[in-house]
Amino acid sequence: MPLPKNPAGVRYKSSNDYNCLITFLQPNAGAAADGTPNAPTVVKQNVHANVAEWRGKETDKTDVRVAVSSYKIVIRYPKSWSLDTGMQILLRNQLHEIDSFSDPDGLRVELHIWTNVTDDTVSN
Repeated sequence: MPLPKNPAGVRYKSSNDYNCLITFLQPNAGAAADGTPNAPTVVKQNVHANVAEWRGKETDKTDVRVAVSSYKIVIRYPKSWSLDTGMQILLRNQLHEIDSFSDPDGLRVELHIWTNVTDDTVSN
């Protein structure tokens, strides 16, 4: 049974709709002395999220067709930390780049995040 809409016309997710745990990462600029890139910093771990594929497309890159998947991720609005588009999201073994995010009704209940998968082979 869907939840009733709030006065702004937005229907929030119930706790049963949050189907994944995700981790927010902040990539570190620069590299170590030997040239390897610095490891990203964990901003927030084990955040409950509703993850759904948003759309898929193919792009041509130097004689190879590359599939690009985008996702919509919904989380409870963060109260103790803040999100920016420079962050990355780790979901299972997928690394997501944040395209955009919004608070659909401005009441700071849910945050909707749109992402693209950049690396599907990240090891845990």
